[in-house]
Amino acid sequence: MIRKTLVNVLLVGIVVAIASCGGTTKGGTYGESFTPANPISIDEVLQQMNGKESMEVEVKGSISAVCKHSGCWITFTTKDGEQIYINTINESFSLPQDVVGKTAIAKGKALSVEKQKEIEIANGEDAEDLDWIDNISIEATGIIVE
Repeated sequence: MIRKTLVNVLLVGIVVAIASCGGTTKGGTYGESFTPANPISIDEVLQQMNGKESMEVEVKGSISAVCKHSGCWITFTTKDGEQIYINTINESFSLPQDVVGKTAIAKGKALSVEKQKEIEIANGEDAEDLDWIDNISIEATGIIVE
């Protein structure tokens, strides 16, 4: 009797452990905690960045991709299909792999192409090797996944 009960308890424990391994992210805050004020779409950020070097933003969108290596960036897609990178500031926090398709709000600083290139050059990159920077990006201090 004790043996049967022990086996049943072990089986239940194994089932629970396996089920929790395949779980999905239910949401949460990554990086700096914040209360969203009035987030705008990525398309609105693009419009407002016109001619600016940088600006503080809260942007809301659907996560279309996440860094497969360490979760250090996500992307939002514009209405024209462009992927806009939202990097975790200095890779100081990461997001789980299963956030693709979820809605998120990112808070941070939007940077123009020129500003990004300036930063890369200051960090020792060759100016001629920066053609991959072709759109704004956002350096997020915090991201809320809904």
